[in-house]
Amino acid sequence: MSSVVRVVSFGLGPIGLAAARLALQKTTVQLVGAIDIDPAKIGKDLGELLDLGRQTGVVVEGDAEKALQRLQPDAMLHCTSSFMPMVKDQLLLAARCGVDVVSSTEELLVPEMQHAALAKEIDAAAKAGGISILGTGVNPGYAMDFLAVVASAVTFDVQAVKCTRVVDAGTRRLPLQKKVGAGLTKAEFQKQMATGRFGHIGMRESVALLARALDFKIERIEQSVEPVIAAEDLKTQFLTVKEGQVAGIRNHGYGYIGKRPVLHLDLSMYVGAPDPRDEIVLESTPPIHLKFLGGIAGDQATAAILVNNLHGVVEAPPGLRTVLDVAPPRLCR
Repeated sequence: MSSVVRVVSFGLGPIGLAAARLALQKTTVQLVGAIDIDPAKIGKDLGELLDLGRQTGVVVEGDAEKALQRLQPDAMLHCTSSFMPMVKDQLLLAARCGVDVVSSTEELLVPEMQHAALAKEIDAAAKAGGISILGTGVNPGYAMDFLAVVASAVTFDVQAVKCTRVVDAGTRRLPLQKKVGAGLTKAEFQKQMATGRFGHIGMRESVALLARALDFKIERIEQSVEPVIAAEDLKTQFLTVKEGQVAGIRNHGYGYIGKRPVLHLDLSMYVGAPDPRDEIVLESTPPIHLKFLGGIAGDQATAAILVNNLHGVVEAPPGLRTVLDVAPPRLCR
């Protein structure tokens, strides 16, 4: 990992900015450009957006194609949308420009699951352009899927997996608090859920990834999402949740063989959630039980896993890849 990867940050929302900030601190990563469609950010030095108190020499550009053609980076930190149809053109552009991609797009974790034709098109373009594209993150991408896969390395066999993630959404960024419905009425929550673009994205993909990695012959995947209602007034840095309003979500994902759920992912993400943690239990030989007290800090960890995957993606064979196809990420300096 001694070679330096030249990188562009594409998408400068909270996670994109966090990843860019981290990339600037690395010696094996050189941040050479930044791209965003927000007119308020275009033309500004990245140091201003990050409140660094200094200029970085990296000025935000609005024309992605011109920026990539001029800078010719090795890779892209891509943080623009959760949904594959929304990022299709951006990924095809990366392929045309020969730029490898590490993306936070949740649906890219198992891209063919919901968008088989689109995944085939992007994969073909990536191979034609000689690039690799990886969708990853903390959840999905690590805490409730890949971590259990790694844990299985010290087992003889695995009969079932239970992953539990409890997040106090009150400690997280405003977009996440809004994404889980904090402060909505129950009726407003249900209306948002009906759009299919609300709440946690990627639960089905996490179940599918686990099934593929552990060779479970899953017959069906199911999920349930319900609001968690506040029993008292709750206040965060950004908003107030009144008693009786939605504090967040409880999201279950199941992978069934027959009538038995051999994979169970249990996600609680709401303001005031007690005992935050990440927990992996393998029904295996020998049995495995991992527990991260306090939980994995989602915003910081997402930035870290994106940056720490850059070298692996650059070295990976061309195509649309999953976290099972590239070298396991580790800290890059």
